[in-house]
Formats: sequence, structure tokens, C-alpha cells
Amino acid sequence: MDPQRDSCDVVVVGAGPVGLTLTLLLALKGRSVALVDPNRIVCQHPRATHLDDETMRTLQTLGAADLEPRFLRQRAWKLTADGAVFLEFHMPGGDSDQGWYADYQFHQPDFESRLRGLLLDRHVDLRLGETVVDFEQDDDAVTVTMADAATGELRSLRGGYLVGADGANSLVRRLLAPEVQDLDGTQRSLIIDVHPFEPPATLPDTEGFVACDGERPLTFVPIFPPKLRFEFMLNDEDDKAACERPQNVYRLLDPWLPPGGYRILRTDVYEWHARLVRGWRDRRVLLAGDAAHEMPPMLGQGMCSGLRDAMNLAWKLAAVADGADPALLDTYESERAPHVLPYIVESARQSNLIESFADPANRPEPGSPPQTLIRHRPLLGPGLTGSPADPVGQLMPQPVSEDGARLDDIVGYEFLVVGRADVLGAVSAATRSAWAALGAAVMDSPPPSMLSWLDAHHANAAIARPDRYCFAVAGTAGELDAASADLASRVLPVRTPA
Repeated sequence: MDPQRDSCDVVVVGAGPVGLTLTLLLALKGRSVALVDPNRIVCQHPRATHLDDETMRTLQTLGAADLEPRFLRQRAWKLTADGAVFLEFHMPGGDSDQGWYADYQFHQPDFESRLRGLLLDRHVDLRLGETVVDFEQDDDAVTVTMADAATGELRSLRGGYLVGADGANSLVRRLLAPEVQDLDGTQRSLIIDVHPFEPPATLPDTEGFVACDGERPLTFVPIFPPKLRFEFMLNDEDDKAACERPQNVYRLLDPWLPPGGYRILRTDVYEWHARLVRGWRDRRVLLAGDAAHEMPPMLGQGMCSGLRDAMNLAWKLAAVADGADPALLDTYESERAPHVLPYIVESARQSNLIESFADPANRPEPGSPPQTLIRHRPLLGPGLTGSPADPVGQLMPQPVSEDGARLDDIVGYEFLVVGRADVLGAVSAATRSAWAALGAAVMDSPPPSMLSWLDAHHANAAIARPDRYCFAVAGTAGELDAASADLASRVLPVRTPA
């Protein structure tokens, strides 16, 4: 690992999943990065527990796909009221079009430990055990002031950009003081994580559920064997200290697990919010993850959304560091905020619905058919594309070959031009030069599943961004020339007159 430096391209604040992912992606793009976090070692209790197939593609890009066997493949999610299923979400039985299983549960400390270890091979300046206390930006860089968590000694570091990935209580967000939109999803829950000594016969091993049967709605999540999570929704009158006492935990878990039959890993009262920041960028300072958006846990999309932020932002920061117009960074919030908003709204809706079921009078009539949730993948908002329309702005598939090779392993964290050989072969020399300057992978013999995707969208070629979202589709070489020129004008270094 490189010794600590006085300056770098990007300072990332927060070594949770989002900050770790952003740091690794920037390192993959050859940028110098400093990662600052007050915790010298990984927090040993899990916070997030769910990741999806798109997140697996991110882990694949980071070189951590081999963690997948340590993830639990989730089969279903149900909301019950008085014992009857009111709302359900069934996961597909096999891999999705993203080349991975659709939904997993995982143990966050293992996840973070692996990503921290990968940073050592990328010469990242690790400022672990240091806390950011202030920052100032000028036209050229951001100067960050940090305090050593053990000694209080102050140090400074200068970075071209600063990204606050420091969570829901973000200091970076607080110092920027942007407008925050409250989307009405505030609830408190008592979170209890346990390690049973024997697998409980009364609980499903691959399904999560919300039970609105007793005085408190219960959310049950199998994390990864043998770890389990129980979340009990609280009301405003509940005392935090009393709720967290072990005797209360034993009482609440008694219907499910015998006292003395498990080890308590965590008991915390946590307050959930549904919030969206307006203003993810202030010149050279940006926000990512929970610092930019928060949501209740019902959809399991909080961490997933943060990793999408990292995938969207890292290649843009790298391009700007290489000389692209800094206005490229304005497309970060404009694309990501409309994408994350539906997840916040739906998670808040479900959370409020569950809260209302604490009153039996609000529960559905017996015999009511269950609502079935359909997986949706929102479009990006306007950004590199003015008004995205499917498939532009939509996540592209990841074909898997017969021998198990996945597309992203070939492409890496780069642009991809994919299409039929006759169309790709007919583009102009200027287009080929643009592809080379972009570092794009070019695939003129795509697998059948990608050809089927192109056919479904009446296209013969497509351009995928490094974050796996579709930038453009084209039917002819001329259309592909125009799309490539547009992309190059936005992403490549700005040319100054001679």
C-alpha cells in the first residue's frame, strides 16, 4: 500500500459498503483515492442484510463475486395479517437476466471485510481511525481536516473532489446543508440479531415475512445461517432503554426461540426515515448512499441504491479527473434521484401500511386475495440522455456463456459497444477513434441472448455505460456514429483551442 499522501484525486468519507465500493471503482479507473473512516476495524454487527442481482454485478466488477456462496438465496417475502397473506413477493427460482440470482441475504461484516482487504492491492490511502471534522473547497480542490480517533491530533488532506458516503447521519451532508425532502416514512423498530444454537423448526430458512398478528408488527429476516434478524415496530410511547433490555428481548422472542437457545448479537432501537436530498453536489463535494437518500427497509433496497450511486459516480469522477467537462458530474443526481425515488416511496408505503395494521380495524378483510409485488427496474432520470425511454436509461442484461463466462468479466468497468458485425463494421473511422479514446470494449459477435435483447428493442447495436445502463441503441451504422459522437463529446477531455 502507498504511504499516506498530502493530496489525491478523490477523498471518500465513510468506509461502509458505498464508500468501499466507490473507492475500489475509482482505484480500478486508475485514480488516487483516500478513504477516511473513524472505525479502524469493521463494525461487527450487520446493518444491511439484502442485496440483489444488480449488486452482484457490482461485486463481480470489484473482484468479489466469490462471496456469493456465503449469501443466502432468498425465495420469498410475505406480509401477513391475522395469519393470512396480504402481500407477497416471489423471487424467480433461477438466475435473472443479470447473470445472478435475484435476491440474497448476507452478513455485512463479512462483505465489508472482503472489500477492505481488496483495497490493499489497489494502493489506496486508508485513513482508518480518523474522523472528518471540517472541509473547505476552492476552485481547485477540497481541503479536508481530520482528527485521529485515538489521539485527537488534527491532520489535513487535499483532494480534487470529496464524496460524503458517511451514512444517514452524514457530517458532509450537515456541513453542506442541502434541502432534504421528507417522504413520510418515519418509524422506529427494535432490531434483534441472534445466533441460534440449533436451526429453529418454526421459522422458514429462505423466506422473510412481516407478521401483523400481535401487538407489534414483526419483520423476520434470515440473514445467513445461522444468523437471524427480528424487527419489532415500536410506537411513540415506547421507551428505548426498556425495549433494549435483555429481559424484554427474551419475552419478545419466546414464541419463536427458547431462552438460552441463542446468542444475542445485537439489540438496538433504530429510527427509519424516507428522505431524499435535493442537492447531491456542491461544486467539488458530492453525497452518496444514505447521505443522499434514506428509506425504510421493506424493499431491502437501501444499500443496493447506494451501490448504484457508486457505480454511476465513479466513472464520471474519473472522466472529469482526466479532463472531461465537470458539468458531467451534474448528471449524477439528475439520473440517480429519479431512479431511487420510487424505491423510497414504495418502502415508505409498505412501512406505513404495516404500522396501520397494528390496529386490527385497519387490517384487510378475511379472505381478501393477496397483493403480488412485481419487481421493477426504474429508468434513470435525464442526464447523459435528455429524456430516457426504455431501453435507454434501463439496466442492460448480462449474458452468461455456456461455459459460465459472464459479460462483465470481459468488459470490466468500461463502456461496451455491442451489435451485429455488419453494423459495427460500417461505422466511420472517427467513431472507432472515439471508442478507443473511451476505452470501450467492442463486441461484434454477441451471444444469442444479447441478440434477442437487441431484437426485442428493434435495434442492431447498443452502447452500455460502465454502470451497465444503456446509453443508446442504433439500427444503422449512421445512428451508431451519431450516438458515439454524442457520448464522446460529453465524456472525453475538453479540447482547448490551439
